[in-house]
Amino acid sequence: MISAGRLRFIATIKRSSVLGDLGLRNKAFATTVGTFRCDMTDQGGGETAYAGGISESRNWEIQCRWGAIEEEGLLPSDRLEIDGKILNIISISNEFNRDRLGTIQCSEVI
Repeated sequence: MISAGRLRFIATIKRSSVLGDLGLRNKAFATTVGTFRCDMTDQGGGETAYAGGISESRNWEIQCRWGAIEEEGLLPSDRLEIDGKILNIISISNEFNRDRLGTIQCSEVI
């Protein structure tokens, strides 16, 4: 269980809504699906050589109530906007399969 006092941040779920010519979703994440309260923990980051330059990425662990994830219908293909950061979802897990605590692993490319 997660304490309500730790749920300091509001996560906004962004979903790609535009389909391309082949019926695949484009990279425009303009549709807001819903919001939920969460806790956000920095898990560190690093630098990677990318296209003749350096890309910095940071990993985040988002914890929230599992009911909020189910209620809003969060998908691994969605993105989260929290505190001005756009986060790509890596994984969504139901801790201990008890339907109480949800953990979302995310990455942010800076």
